[in-house]
Amino acid sequence: MDSIKLEQLITENMKSIFGFALTRLGNVAEAEWLASDILYEIVRSAPNLKDEERFYGFIWKIAENVYMDYLRKKAKKASRTTELDENIADESEYVLEEIVKKEELNILRRELSLLSKQYREATVLYYIENLSCSEVAKKLQISTEMVKYYLFRARKIIREGMNMERLYGEKSYRPNIFEIDFWGTKAGDDREYRDFQRRKIKGNILLAAYYSPVTIQEISIELGVALPYLEDEIKLLVDRQYLVCNNGKYLTNIPIFTLDCTKTIDGKLKELTEESAQKFIAVADEFDTRFGNRFANANLAHWQKLLLCLHYSLIDTENDLEKDYGELPKDGPYSLVNGGGGHGIIWGRSTENVVGDKLPRGIQGIYNGCPASDGRGSVIAMNFRQTLNAQHFEGQITDPIVCTAVDCFEYLPKDWQKVMNDLYYAKDGKANFAVWSIEEYDELRQILKKCITIASDLNRKTAELAANITADLAPSHIRKTAEYVGAFVYRFYSTDKLVSKLFEMDWVKTVGDNEKPAICVVKN
Repeated sequence: MDSIKLEQLITENMKSIFGFALTRLGNVAEAEWLASDILYEIVRSAPNLKDEERFYGFIWKIAENVYMDYLRKKAKKASRTTELDENIADESEYVLEEIVKKEELNILRRELSLLSKQYREATVLYYIENLSCSEVAKKLQISTEMVKYYLFRARKIIREGMNMERLYGEKSYRPNIFEIDFWGTKAGDDREYRDFQRRKIKGNILLAAYYSPVTIQEISIELGVALPYLEDEIKLLVDRQYLVCNNGKYLTNIPIFTLDCTKTIDGKLKELTEESAQKFIAVADEFDTRFGNRFANANLAHWQKLLLCLHYSLIDTENDLEKDYGELPKDGPYSLVNGGGGHGIIWGRSTENVVGDKLPRGIQGIYNGCPASDGRGSVIAMNFRQTLNAQHFEGQITDPIVCTAVDCFEYLPKDWQKVMNDLYYAKDGKANFAVWSIEEYDELRQILKKCITIASDLNRKTAELAANITADLAPSHIRKTAEYVGAFVYRFYSTDKLVSKLFEMDWVKTVGDNEKPAICVVKN
């Protein structure tokens, strides 16, 4: 064999050869020695190889032979260095044979687990349950000739596989944490999505099939899960359009913010967010002069100013998504939820495995205008993770909060008065949060115009940047949806990033447990 070609082939297979050694010995140092012995023997024997196409069978045969020789030497050495009673027979050869048999049995089981369903069923029935070909045919409801074909193909596949080194992927021992989310016109029952949170296998199948099409056998090896346990899961994912299958290869059908994708976007956003935060702090406006005396301290005034700027910014940019990226998608997995026909998006996120407590990620709720049922006002609130000790607003308490804001606390039922007091939304029968008239609300938009523009610019640039990166890293058949998802998700993410940076710069600070920093009511 040509020496240049040999060097190229060895280079391509060095990782697999080391993996072969490591999986058998379980010790890195010993595996390195064994791998080097295998490589030496390949180089020494390569001139005898006439047919280049037989190279892969050639190297794995050498690998097995060198490994067997390694075991014999190790067993022999152990018998020389161990003190034995002279009446006890040397069982090193017997032990060696048992090791080899056990290993070959494990490899056989591995290859059997990787067979497709029809091959696997025929093989198990014939070889393990000892049924005849006609009995197998009857049980599987196929012809006897087809059974013979399946058995022939299965033997060939198993024989080839046993001469190969199959390295389980990283997800076999360290599965990614996979989160799933959705947005659209039907919302409703989200149990299907939450099932992804409870079970690792579905999300990791989607991650394994994200960047390029893979066979079910490749998914099995990557996850370290035998095919019989994967087949039903994959069928479900295909039926629900999370996966698509073409010529026996599977590809993920929803955009995923993989670790690479998230890190790339965050890296690009870091400088942009810091620049926006510096500009935000530097703006001179009349907010403190006009309304600073309404707040117990400057920190609460800053939180309220930030809340209002982000509120107006989201209003200013709410039509950008449709204008720049089109309407909500009408097909794909979301179109099947709640009876079908909905327009919307589903996306995944892969996160690091974290040991111990994990801080809440992102804003825990954006309520950009919750109107009271009686029309007397509406609530604006954002649950920033930096203020969750004091404030965690939920939409169902809108009515009593607005009632308190319009000085009607005394008319609330006693149980609601208690809730308002216990949660510190009311103090001595008065609102313990900012209240604005409709005239002040319009005036605030003008006063905060420069800061609103900074937040809106950051929102738009973040959406564009995330849309481009998410689309670039997505499979081509969902690139358009990935672009929409990137822009949609990071439109809100830019808000969280700006708040985090301002908190890091000490412009806004931790609040007291009984303060309500990021909520207000606008009275009609």
